[in-house]
Amino acid sequence: MNPQNKSLKEEFLKLKNEVEPYIQNGRVKDKSHLQSYLYFAYYPLFSFVESILILCESGKFRSAESLLRSLIELHINVIYYQVADSDRRLAISVKKDLEEKITGIRGIRELIRKYPNLKSDNPKDLFSNEWLKEAEDWAEERRQAILRGNHLIKADNDLSLKDKAIKCDQAKMKDIEAGHFERMYHMIYRQLSPSTHLNIGGIQGFVDQKEGGNYLFSDGGQKDYYLMQEAIAICVALTKDLYENGVIVAKLPDTIGRLEKLLTRNLR
Repeated sequence: MNPQNKSLKEEFLKLKNEVEPYIQNGRVKDKSHLQSYLYFAYYPLFSFVESILILCESGKFRSAESLLRSLIELHINVIYYQVADSDRRLAISVKKDLEEKITGIRGIRELIRKYPNLKSDNPKDLFSNEWLKEAEDWAEERRQAILRGNHLIKADNDLSLKDKAIKCDQAKMKDIEAGHFERMYHMIYRQLSPSTHLNIGGIQGFVDQKEGGNYLFSDGGQKDYYLMQEAIAICVALTKDLYENGVIVAKLPDTIGRLEKLLTRNLR
């Protein structure tokens, strides 16, 4: 790890230690839906970034790609929810999540109908009809509450991540280059899909063929420290969101400025 990346890591860990007390001692009772979303997004964000650092230091760059891909998705969602109609957009995403839960439950019910040997008579077991009915009723009750509380209809569907990126760019945010989010979607998120899904293309990413015909297996090269830099850049952006949206009521840490300077020097 070169000195600049080492400094990035050190400043990131400082930022984590500075922000963590505000989150651990915080509360969401009196916060808006957007503030609550940002509050709960904090922990997985910092956890994923720290995990990417550990993987990169261990030379496991291909594995780190999967975590960065998830961070890109989170980053685009965070911006999408902020730039317009926050409550409605969040509600539609919750609606989608509950509908996916219901679909999953019905899929398991169909599975045990098809394969009776998988069925359980224990009402507390996932593969019992009792548990599945209770879980579906729970999800449906909350789905109906979301529909009523936000005046949503069945046709109100969550956008794809690509369309969310387009909406983010259309918002023309201050100090953000035109096309920034769509480029992030196409050039990073999409490009990291193979290694995340380990499809044929993803598996090939771990393999290189030498001139003699022998195969060389690798987890990636040192140049892939860009994974760490991109992850920390996303972390800096969300941390600023926490302060700018009043989730944390305090002065923005000086660490943010130092990280931004380091990132400007490292990222093109």
